[in-house]
Amino acid sequence: MPSIAQNGSRNTTQSRKHKPVLKFSNQPRSAADVIARREIIKRQRESLPIASVKERLVQEVKNHDILIIVGETGSGKTTQLPQFLFNAGFCPDGKVIGITQPRRVAAVTVAKRVAEECGVELGQKVGYSIRFDDNTSSSTRIKYMTDGLLLREALLDPYLSRYSVIIVDEAHERTVHTDVLLGLLKNVQRARVKSVNDHVIVNNKKASNSITNENGKGAECTTFLKQCQRKFPPLKLIIMSASLDGRLFSEYFGGARAVHVEGRQHHVDVFYTLHAETDYVDAALITIFQIHLEEGPGDILVFLTGQEEIEGVERLVQEQLQKLPEERQKLLTVPIFSSLPSEKQMRVFMPAPAGYRKVA
Repeated sequence: MPSIAQNGSRNTTQSRKHKPVLKFSNQPRSAADVIARREIIKRQRESLPIASVKERLVQEVKNHDILIIVGETGSGKTTQLPQFLFNAGFCPDGKVIGITQPRRVAAVTVAKRVAEECGVELGQKVGYSIRFDDNTSSSTRIKYMTDGLLLREALLDPYLSRYSVIIVDEAHERTVHTDVLLGLLKNVQRARVKSVNDHVIVNNKKASNSITNENGKGAECTTFLKQCQRKFPPLKLIIMSASLDGRLFSEYFGGARAVHVEGRQHHVDVFYTLHAETDYVDAALITIFQIHLEEGPGDILVFLTGQEEIEGVERLVQEQLQKLPEERQKLLTVPIFSSLPSEKQMRVFMPAPAGYRKVA
């Protein structure tokens, strides 16, 4: 790797001393900036493919307790569908629309985006809940969470009575938590439907028997049954993904209705090596510096197999950077893997300082 090591070693302490830190800007925006940002967000939402089928999707959810949505990447299903349902009145009596994600970072970032689109503070109308971090309140009506967290909630509330709608996103990933959750939700959905039907039957019997009773006693019984019905209304269950086998999941949920939403993908140029690489980690390292030294502005995303490789490549990048001229050292490494604390995972979304490139 001659291009990397050409100018010898530099003073490591001095270089690290002036290394910039990734951080979000906390400076308040002017009223004009806020208005302009809202207009941009509005146009972005209107341009999403899912916006053209908004009324159809809402009607499908109203007509079916279980719905399979196959939405291609870029359709906007993850951010827009919960808002469609909230605005259509799917949160009666303080009920919540819950959306599960297989990863913490997705739950947090999507919640932040939806809160911004709604023009509300995160943790109020829109919030998220992940392990060791609950950013919700009593006013939260759209709640993003990991599938594992919803499983833990079910231990304390087997009927998941807080929720009127539960959306399982990225179901095609078929993690252990997701598969267990799908089985659980199938039973919960059935139990809640049965709960309502049973109360209707009992209510009719009690109403018939109360004819011979005193009016006050009959009214008391009816009020109690209505409270039970409000506690366990039917649960709307939505399974959605970008690459889901809709027929397979439809069969699992007893022939549930499946709909397709078109997506929007950005152009991607794919380049291949001339020959198979014997050491893909070394090849990735070389490619990082080829892009950094030869290409224009833009960040780099590298996919590796696990934490050990990620930390190893990060260390190698830092070592090679010290061998470059100081003006070519403007490359920031931002590792991200599942066991990393949430606040450190979020660094990957922070913009790089001017003149710097970020590699994650």
